[in-house]
Amino acid sequence: AASRVEGIFKADAPELQFMYIASGQTSGIGTVMGGQSGTHIISSGAKLISKTERKRSVDEVAKVLREKIKKIPGVLKMDIITGNPMSRIITGGMGKQVQVEIIGHSFEETGTLAQKIKSIMEKIPGAVDVSISRELNRPELRVEVDRVKAAALGLNMRTLADSIKTYVEGATATKYREKGDTYDIYVRLEEKFRAKPSDVENLAIVSPFSGKQIKLSTVARVYETVSPLEIERKNRERVLRVECNTYKRSMGKVVEDIQKELQKVTIPSDITISFGGEAEEQKKAFADLALLLGLGICLVYMVMAGQFESLIDPFIVMFAVPFTFTGVILAFVLTGVTLNVVSFLAIAILMGYVVNNAIVLVSYINILRRRGYVMLEAVKESGRNRLRAILMSTITTLAGLLPLALSRGEGSEVWKPIGVTMLGGLTVSTLVTLLFVPTLYAVFEAKLKKNGKKKPVTEIVG
Repeated sequence: AASRVEGIFKADAPELQFMYIASGQTSGIGTVMGGQSGTHIISSGAKLISKTERKRSVDEVAKVLREKIKKIPGVLKMDIITGNPMSRIITGGMGKQVQVEIIGHSFEETGTLAQKIKSIMEKIPGAVDVSISRELNRPELRVEVDRVKAAALGLNMRTLADSIKTYVEGATATKYREKGDTYDIYVRLEEKFRAKPSDVENLAIVSPFSGKQIKLSTVARVYETVSPLEIERKNRERVLRVECNTYKRSMGKVVEDIQKELQKVTIPSDITISFGGEAEEQKKAFADLALLLGLGICLVYMVMAGQFESLIDPFIVMFAVPFTFTGVILAFVLTGVTLNVVSFLAIAILMGYVVNNAIVLVSYINILRRRGYVMLEAVKESGRNRLRAILMSTITTLAGLLPLALSRGEGSEVWKPIGVTMLGGLTVSTLVTLLFVPTLYAVFEAKLKKNGKKKPVTEIVG
């Protein structure tokens, strides 16, 4: 299997710069890097050439490799992880993007539910590398001791455990010294006397009280069973995770589809389900950013209210903000960028940018009205005189953002959402500012005059 994996890498990944492949026990730095231990496990990795020198992304290469490796006979489980392993260690992101956490005590119930959820995930568009965090059960021999009978024969659990360990695994009986060097003398039964379960049942245990030899089968039952290699816990409860990555679909949409399907699944009363991984972290980050966005809008309004010495003018200026989201959505649709933490942060930054042009227009309208212009004339004159300044400031800003939006080199996955978000939001908000804000100003002024009210700015003119 290892040679077939190597052949798939070389044949289907021409972007390959160098690779490694290892089978069997993983130790040392391999375990730290997330490698799993076991003689049945094959670990491989590859570094691709620079992004500017290839046409396919790492996700596209991973998709091809995933489909090829699945066809290898005997492969029971497969995980493909893209990205820099060192960055995953630093950020703690060793898990997959979407994780459904099953918290419960029973191995059987949680395992059965995990298989159902895995089947659901595999049918969700965009979900790839679906797996269960618990390793395949390992066969083992279990010794079930009749404690009452053992105590009656003068045996305790420590004597039984130490004797079985010595017979099967071995123990250091004494040491041999020669020329200053010390060597352990390790003893245990020969392979032919401990190969079958019946051999273990016939082991002779010496009673420390009577000195007699007692067969293990007299005080214990030896049977074959399976059990997990390790038990994960969260908040002191057993947890089992069903995980997947996403491909060409936003993580939020995948999680939404999984939640809809989970509502149709009957969950035992003693088992709870929650989402973890990047999906959980993104949910927390979105909540914090939504609060940041609301605070930013409030602060911008308060600053403008203090500068304009009015509550109406800032309200008119803030009407450019909702259209910002329209521009952002259009940019997402046209470019395929999804809403993530970086693009959400760019939206929060936009709140300070989009009001600038509206402030320029409204403040100049107020200046013209102080000079004695009629309201409609002030609106028209302000639009003509401030059009060039608004276009110059907007175009220079858009030109600065264009390299970010069009970038395809190293690190573009981080910077591109910022450029696309701000480019779309600022473009639409500028067009709305030039057309909608002056119109809205005139409408509000007409309403105020109709109600017999005057703004403080008109009183200052005298």
